[in-house]
Amino acid sequence: MRGATPHVVTLGGGHGQAVVLQALRRLECEITAVISVADDGGCSGKLRQELGMPPPGDLRRCLSALAKSPELARRFELRLEEPGFEGRSAGNLALAGVFRETGSLQQAVDWAAERLACVGRVVPVSESPGVLVVYDAELGRVEGESNVERRDAVPMVAAVHGALRANPLAIEAIARADLLLMGPGSFYTSTLGAITTGEVAQSICESPAEKLLIANLVDEGRQTQGFADTDYLRVLKDHLTIASGGESAKVHLLSHRVADRIDDAFDEASLDDAGRHLWAPLAAITPGYHDPDGIAEALCEFFGLELRGAPESRLPTERERASALEIEARLRASLGRER
Repeated sequence: MRGATPHVVTLGGGHGQAVVLQALRRLECEITAVISVADDGGCSGKLRQELGMPPPGDLRRCLSALAKSPELARRFELRLEEPGFEGRSAGNLALAGVFRETGSLQQAVDWAAERLACVGRVVPVSESPGVLVVYDAELGRVEGESNVERRDAVPMVAAVHGALRANPLAIEAIARADLLLMGPGSFYTSTLGAITTGEVAQSICESPAEKLLIANLVDEGRQTQGFADTDYLRVLKDHLTIASGGESAKVHLLSHRVADRIDDAFDEASLDDAGRHLWAPLAAITPGYHDPDGIAEALCEFFGLELRGAPESRLPTERERASALEIEARLRASLGRER
């Protein structure tokens, strides 16, 4: 690690990134989350169509994961079921309200991060909405993340179009990172969606940081049916090479294992490119989900990160209550409603 405080950068989106950020909160490190902007379904898809903004949903989840106050995070994630809100989340609407005023998704994210007192930086991979494009042997070209899932496409290759220029803050974070974490999460739509945006892949290959892919615990339908963990790594590295114009990178792989004995909890082997195949107990009690504590302990074991002291549980401060009211005012303003 280059600095006194290691800088850890995550790349991806969705629930998987939120879990990784929960793990990093347990560690002594600087955190930057670089988040995909190719989502086009659900509430994010509607806001994308209505305002022309990059999708806010994955960014919202990561902001909530890094929020200092659990109460503010809960309010930010709250879905509004009243007529006119259509089940949209408070956080998405608040981000949309600031975006409509400023025209900048990064400014909207920074506004929310300040009010949530986030313990790390959240960065959209691009300020422009991206379109995920995959090529399927039978279906040919399939455009849009929701179409990839709806048509059950089996991608041979994936790339993000539209977001032609990566966010400079994302490139800067990758360049000065000590550790780059990719995955877990929707592999083609979130993980590859982030690394194939703009010049991100080239920046990853050029970065001196250690690079790690955290393997998924279950297949994603036909997309990754039958994949071994090393298949995920192979496809990831192929996409890094294609998207970077021919460069390559050494990427370590972290897989789940069930430990029979305490001294078997961690293990490693070599990969073909001198990367390490690392094994640790990563699964949560809920099937298919990663355990933040398991990820944190593995990062300590294999990359020398240190655990933080346990944070105190507390009620929100007056300032945090005021922030919650401001967030509520923003989301109501985004729908043209009075307080």
